Amino acid sequence: MAKYRLLYAIVYFGSLAFALAYESKLTFVLFVGAAVLPVVTLILLVLSGLLLKLEVIPDTEYVGKLQNFDITIRVKNRFIIPVSPMMITGTFHDRDGSIIPGRRLVLSAGALRKSDCVFSGSIRYRGRYRLGIESAVIYDLLRIFKFKIKNTPGCIVTVTPRRIILDETSALWADDYESSLTKVSFMDSSTSSSVRKYEDGDLLKHVHWKLSAKQDELMVRQMEQNLGSSAVIVTDMHALTENTEENMKYADAAAETALAITRKIITDGRSALNIYRTRKGSAGTSQIQNIDEYEQLLDIFAVLPITDTVSGAEALVPKAAELMTGCEPLFIITPKLEAQTFSAILASVSGSCSEMRIYLTGSKPSPALMAEADASRIASVSFIDPDDIALSLRESMSR
Repeated sequence: MAKYRLLYAIVYFGSLAFALAYESKLTFVLFVGAAVLPVVTLILLVLSGLLLKLEVIPDTEYVGKLQNFDITIRVKNRFIIPVSPMMITGTFHDRDGSIIPGRRLVLSAGALRKSDCVFSGSIRYRGRYRLGIESAVIYDLLRIFKFKIKNTPGCIVTVTPRRIILDETSALWADDYESSLTKVSFMDSSTSSSVRKYEDGDLLKHVHWKLSAKQDELMVRQMEQNLGSSAVIVTDMHALTENTEENMKYADAAAETALAITRKIITDGRSALNIYRTRKGSAGTSQIQNIDEYEQLLDIFAVLPITDTVSGAEALVPKAAELMTGCEPLFIITPKLEAQTFSAILASVSGSCSEMRIYLTGSKPSPALMAEADASRIASVSFIDPDDIALSLRESMSR
């Protein structure tokens, strides 16, 4: 912009020198034109800026990780002359899943027309993101003045964890429907209290085939259920390193592991009590019994915070011990767990759970932790590969 002002100054003083040297009508007209032209372009610039409208239009507000979506940047010109090139700076997503701040593009629009620019891509990690325009500036025809657009719109896009579905025929823990040895269960599969219409996620083995044939639609048996939970799932997302991307990767794996286990439990006809750390730092709880509640939990897990390295799963386990009755299996999902911390957790839930399964998403279990878990006789420890959560869970279920 400075060079254009310099060029204009040269033209202005050059025309002034000609006007003084030759004192003719032509040089006078040249000088007047050089003096008036910036004023005219400034007036047109201000009018163009006031009659210009920017819009940011996402094609969705909720999207899964690494799922493609579009954001449209729309320029509406409501003036009778075309908009001069406009410099827009904003934050947008890319095709490789990255978020790029300070991205620049040049847009324009014809007289009384609109123009669109579409960004297409995905986002690699769960969370709530503000995407859109941070600043927008238009210039006059001589590029010696600029007009800053005050209205810089954006949009909020929530990226949810991936939905991982486990094999319905595998058992999460020993006391499952198909097990020959059953302990006290919070949902007895031998009795049913009512029949209802089939819903997405119900197992076919619960279908009441005779009644379905009479009603000409699928009906399933509604099992009697205690007010307690069939399982308790503690999800911890604490930071391991100073690398933000690594921490997000491990936290996402924890969220997706907890959601996969929850979905497995409810599709087996049971319920799961999820315990997690809220944005305020307190222990939040969600009782999940059906697919609708699972979808609500998915939204909650999309924005759960990553906490510092000081407190991990041990800060949430007391809440689990308070709500457990002694028969439920306890799932603990955390990026890392030390043997000493495990001993403290075991002491706090002693007598409150029938089985404990620990899943580490950020580091493999140490030999000391494995030894402590084996000695407890109720605990097992598994490593979850963030790049293949489903396979890791299936392998842990087969052991």
